[in-house]
Amino acid sequence: MSESSVTTLIESIKQVNNPIVKSKRLSFYISDLLKNHEITLYEAYVLNKEVIKLQREWYMLPAWNGWSQISTCLQIMNQRLLAVAFKELDYAEQLKQWGQDAFRLCKEKRKHYIMDRFEEFINIDENADILLRELLDVRNNYRKMSSNEGPYHVESFPYHYFEPERILLGKRDLSTEKKISGDIKTIIAELNN
Repeated sequence: MSESSVTTLIESIKQVNNPIVKSKRLSFYISDLLKNHEITLYEAYVLNKEVIKLQREWYMLPAWNGWSQISTCLQIMNQRLLAVAFKELDYAEQLKQWGQDAFRLCKEKRKHYIMDRFEEFINIDENADILLRELLDVRNNYRKMSSNEGPYHVESFPYHYFEPERILLGKRDLSTEKKISGDIKTIIAELNN
C-alpha cells in the first residue's frame, strides 16, 4: 500500500459526513488490499472494526434514517468469529451485543440459513464445532447455492480471502499475529480524529 493511496482514502472519507458512505469507501479499500495481498488478516480485521462502527452509527442513530440488513448481521457475526480467533474476548462480547441489536433492527424478515438461528450463530466460540462446520459447508458449496437464499456469510468481510470458521475449527491461535503497519495506524488515527 502506498502513501498516496492512504492519503487518497483518508481524503475521500473526510469529504463526506454520511457514515454509510464512509464505511463503503473503507470496505472497498480493505477488499482491494486483500485482493492484492497488501494487508494481513489482522490489519484488515482492525480496519473492518471501523467499517462496523460506521455502519452501526448509520442504523442506530435516528438522524441517518439507516437500517440493518441480513448482510449487516452476517458481517458482525464474521467479525466476531475473528475476534474469538484473535482472542479479543471483550470485543467479541461487544460484537455479540451489536449483533443482537442489528438482528432486532433488521428490516429483512424472511427465511435465511443464519437469521433463522441467529442467536446460536452470534454466540459461536472456538468450541462450537457443529455450527462452524455448517458455516464451512456453506462456504465450500457457495458457488452452487441459489442467490435467492443469500446473502451468504462468504459475501461479507473477510469474504473468500480468509475462512474464520476453518481457523476456529483448526484451533489456530491468531493472537500472535497481531501486528499493524504504520499505514494502518495512520488510517485508524485519522478515522478517529
